[in-house]
Amino acid sequence: MKAKRCIVLDDEQHSINILTDYIEKTPDLMLLKAFRNPIEAIAIIKEEKIDVAFVDVQMPNLTGLQYLKLLNPETKVILCTAYSEYAIDGYELNVVDYLLKPISFERFLRSIKKLESKAEVVSTQQSDEFIFVKTESKGKLLKVNLKEILFIEGLGNYQKIKTIDNQTIVCQLKMKDLEVQLQPYGFVRIHKSFMISINQIASIEGNKVQLATCQIPIGDSYREEFLTNLKGKIIS
Repeated sequence: MKAKRCIVLDDEQHSINILTDYIEKTPDLMLLKAFRNPIEAIAIIKEEKIDVAFVDVQMPNLTGLQYLKLLNPETKVILCTAYSEYAIDGYELNVVDYLLKPISFERFLRSIKKLESKAEVVSTQQSDEFIFVKTESKGKLLKVNLKEILFIEGLGNYQKIKTIDNQTIVCQLKMKDLEVQLQPYGFVRIHKSFMISINQIASIEGNKVQLATCQIPIGDSYREEFLTNLKGKIIS
């Protein structure tokens, strides 16, 4: 597999050093250049094909959100910042992921997995209300209405899709692949073994999400990103 060509844009050298180290440890990534000045980084857009851009949000002269609007639409963007309030802006601009500083290598790798995932899910536009998934029956694709999905439970290389009418559909997919494919439709990973539809949430209390017929635990490592996805929907 050809290595993905990357740039890093961050006005803090410490952050650049961390991301540079993580990229060097990841065989599928190749760092073209790291920049502290966003103005200087504009030139590389015209000169090089960039597969992935790791972009800080808060920078002088030009913010990360302004910079990513200048990038080629084919360039995948991963936002990096210490301020969680920018996460929703990033998702609205269709970034691949949002990394909250300080960034661990484990969390970094989860972002890279999102770049690499190739789900065996057949869909058309994001306005569609259904997908097709490959089931246990060889060669069979089953239509699943997204609004009827209550949650998805991981079973290794198989996933169990539970619907609101208590149907169980077992499909031959990895959770990470479904996560990437369904995120634009309002689905969010809240646990190593569970993904839910935000539309199906009845309440949230402590470390549990109440759905119509069951409770799903919130994993510690997923809680922050889950709550970020809900920002704008919480009125206090």
